[in-house]
This record gives sequence, C-alpha cells and structure tokens, in this order.
Amino acid sequence: MPEDAVRRAFLQRSVAALERIAAQADPGRLADALAAPSDVGTIARALGDPKAVGDAVASLDPLSDALARGATAKRDLVEMAGGALGAEEAGRLLGITRQAVDKRRRAGALLAVRIGDDWRYPACQFDEAGPGGVVVGLPEMVQAMAAAGPWATLDVLLAADDALGGATPLTVLRSGGGEGLAAVRRLLRQAETDAFG
Repeated sequence: MPEDAVRRAFLQRSVAALERIAAQADPGRLADALAAPSDVGTIARALGDPKAVGDAVASLDPLSDALARGATAKRDLVEMAGGALGAEEAGRLLGITRQAVDKRRRAGALLAVRIGDDWRYPACQFDEAGPGGVVVGLPEMVQAMAAAGPWATLDVLLAADDALGGATPLTVLRSGGGEGLAAVRRLLRQAETDAFG
C-alpha cells in the first residue's frame, strides 16, 4: 500500500474513533482529558478512561483502555526520569560516539527504553562523577533486571520502596558509597526470591 494511502487510512480510522468518543463520552470526562499538556496526552487520557471512551469504543477494542494506560504510564516514567535522550545526545554527554552508546546499551551498561522505533536513554541515569558517566551501580541493576525489560527496570529504579526506607533505588545509588549499592543489591535479591521462591 502506498505511503499516502496508509496515512489517509490511519487518519480516517483515528478520526472515526475520536468522533465516537466525543459523541458518547461525558463532557466532564472530556474536560479532564483536555487538561493534559499535549494533544497526545489528551488522547491518552481519554482512551485510558473507560467511562470516557464509552461502551461502543470499548466493545470495538476491549484493550484500548489498557493500551492507553500503558502509554500514559510510560510517558509519566520518562517525565519522572527527567526526560530521555537520543543516542547522539547521550554520546555527547558521555564523550563517546553514538555507536559506543548503542554498544553500552546492548551490554547492559546503560538503561534504554523503546519509544516509537528508537532507543531513548533516561536522563536520570547519568552522573559525571560515576564510572563511565552513569550512576554507580546502575549497570548492575540493569543487568540484574534484564529479564523484566527496560520499562520495568525504569519503574523499579524510580519507585519508592519500604525496604530502602521509602527512598527510590536511584536515590540510594546516587547517595553513593558501598552501603547504597549493597541496599539495592539486597532489594534485587529479595525481588528475585519473591518472584521465583
């Protein structure tokens, strides 16, 4: 199918779905969606709210609300991480090439999440004082959580945990010293035990 035809078909289907949402949703729910800071955020909020999308849309695609919630959660994680850098930006920050950044990602020495068809590097992992320009212990955490995937790793990295006194693993790692790394190692071992033991 030619590119123009694909674009037109995508636009027609998307507009039809948005028209159904606008026709069936409670105006208050639509106003909540409009409070998002971007067009994409507005759509994600509307799709993530089953009461906003209405029964007709939900019956056409029962997973639409779950997909939208996932997209919103990913966007929120990137925001909490201070944004995400492309490979070239990360390379400039680290003083290495784009190819070296990709090599570190593949080796588990850098955390990268897929956004669209590109790998993006959460800004929170970079630290000039750290070995290789990243927060001490971060590569170990990325490698330990490889099976869970990069989005789950970012979520754990930024989530407050009672086992760390209510701090996030990132905060504990940034605090430096062997104690912080040891505490995160214990947390990772505990998570592994909970999952498999």
